Amino acid sequence: MPFKKEDLKYKYKWEKPFNEKSFIGMDDYIDRENGQQMLAFFNRFLKLHGLFSLGSLHRLEKLFCKYMPKHITTRSEIKDWLGENWNRHFN
Repeated sequence: MPFKKEDLKYKYKWEKPFNEKSFIGMDDYIDRENGQQMLAFFNRFLKLHGLFSLGSLHRLEKLFCKYMPKHITTRSEIKDWLGENWNRHFN
């Protein structure tokens, strides 16, 4: 079951349109302010990694919004960073 906007803890802008079919490839830019784009990325990432709990969503969202460097913006960079940092304990 995909997560919904109400499941997210951080603030996003929801008025920006996002077409899920616009995904082109690993170099796609992720707009961290676009709630629809972030939610689609979160759902896809969690499903691909077999993570279905609300706790996993919140961990992913926190890593993405609080700890991931702002210069990381493409899907491939994001996936690499998350892979390297998923089990890391941040302060």
